[in-house]
Amino acid sequence: MADRIRMRIKAQVESVPLMNEIVDFTPPEIKAKLANNEGSFVVSEDTVGLEKLSWSLKVRGEHGALSKALGKFTMGNAQVNVTEKGKSTEGVAYVEEYSMYGPITGIKKDPVKMGEKPTVTIEGTCKAYTQRDTGTVVHDINVNTGKTIVGGADLMGEAGISL
Repeated sequence: MADRIRMRIKAQVESVPLMNEIVDFTPPEIKAKLANNEGSFVVSEDTVGLEKLSWSLKVRGEHGALSKALGKFTMGNAQVNVTEKGKSTEGVAYVEEYSMYGPITGIKKDPVKMGEKPTVTIEGTCKAYTQRDTGTVVHDINVNTGKTIVGGADLMGEAGISL
């Protein structure tokens, strides 16, 4: 498997395009929510769902301007799209797309450092999350509809709960 070389990351948070300002992006972590099963001699854990899907995006920019543009989405839902483009060490192009829908939970001004441009961390949680890798669906989760595709597997279908 070839290594990937990231060439560009761009994002759009509602109507605010962020092209050359992205410092880093942390996509939602798919983590199982577990419950103890203490009915036997050896305790085990059963998966009962997924943990909250949280993301963060650190960008260069003026805190005040970003807060004005995005603050209204702390009481509502925002559409956030992040696209990563690059190529593998074998020269094969790739596009990884993240689409998140839900409230913005924080717009935090990062520590001020002399000689550095100001950065702001935008955080949120997902009611809907889709990740595609060069056109192939990796994750497709929607809290409202119950759609839960993780790693390409339809978890609701495997559990016998069809949509």
